[in-house]
Amino acid sequence: MLPFTQELYREEASWKAFRRALRREDRELLDELFAAARYHTAACTCAGRAVPFEAILMSILLEERRAVRELSARLAALAKRVETLARRPEDEP
Repeated sequence: MLPFTQELYREEASWKAFRRALRREDRELLDELFAAARYHTAACTCAGRAVPFEAILMSILLEERRAVRELSARLAALAKRVETLARRPEDEP
């Protein structure tokens, strides 16, 4: 079995033809997904999965979930701010 980092790069390379077929902006997104997996290399190594792609997918999902949580928090803060501004009487004499 290869070290996880090598498995990750091998997996990424196996998607090369798929990547080439994508539009430029989608290629960038695919690259970001694999970058998310590289961010969690230590955890993936400890996972000891028989199929390394499972750990890669979990890393990607983790980063996607983090992004959703952050965007949800920002949206909630903006909604609260809009609600506060809507209740504020601006045209009082």
